[in-house]
Amino acid sequence: MPELPEVETIKRQLSRTIVNKTMISVSAPDPRVIKDISLRSFKAKLKNKKIKEIIRRGKVLIFNLEDEFFLVFHLRIAGWIMLSSRTEHCARVIFHLSSGKDLTFCDSRVLGEVRLVKDWKQLPIIRTMGPEPEDITGKQFAALLKKRKAQIKPLLLDQRFIAGIGNIYAQEALFCAQIDPERRADTIPGKKAEKLHACLKKILKQAIARKGSSINTFRQTDGKSGGMAECFSVYQRKGEPCPVCGRPLHKKNIGGRGTCFCPCCQK
Repeated sequence: MPELPEVETIKRQLSRTIVNKTMISVSAPDPRVIKDISLRSFKAKLKNKKIKEIIRRGKVLIFNLEDEFFLVFHLRIAGWIMLSSRTEHCARVIFHLSSGKDLTFCDSRVLGEVRLVKDWKQLPIIRTMGPEPEDITGKQFAALLKKRKAQIKPLLLDQRFIAGIGNIYAQEALFCAQIDPERRADTIPGKKAEKLHACLKKILKQAIARKGSSINTFRQTDGKSGGMAECFSVYQRKGEPCPVCGRPLHKKNIGGRGTCFCPCCQK
């Protein structure tokens, strides 16, 4: 579930609290999330490493560590990160910090990934990732759509096309731009495509300001819920009145994902 706003929320909160702190040691109640390195080596390489910077790319969180190591977290569907002094529910990897607190990677479904690498930009998920919504103009976004024949909703979820968008914010942006989620991307007129890009940026900015959406497992690093769910226009609102026309919102499976929309407003 965590999308760009949720991961950006984690990045901003941890940037204020753990940068320049040192990882004294690591424990791993469930090391299955640690990829491509033995647990013994993972612990040894992280021992007494200082956290220099925290970076986000799409839905991926990267810790820049001293000695040119990078600790990479991919939360996937049900991961979250906590900073606390207690044992957390669904803890998979725990980083014991010099501040006396623990940074805990939690994952209720054990689908997330933790990696320790020398060059995070060479990870396949990063190398194939599309641009950040903020890094392209509306005209550039419209030009990208013109090259794609896929349905617009599944296309927005494709991290190779654009980074950080998931099922929640794709639905909200398409409603904002009044675009049918099943419409073919290359048939969307330029001005409407530019409006979709503007809606994406506006909704993502709003979601970051409200500390993300706590639908299932996501929490802020202090355990509090994000407040964006209160602002949803269509997500998980099947049968409720459309906030524009008042007619009932519909739900359909599009590209393998449940999608709420207004068939009257979204053409």
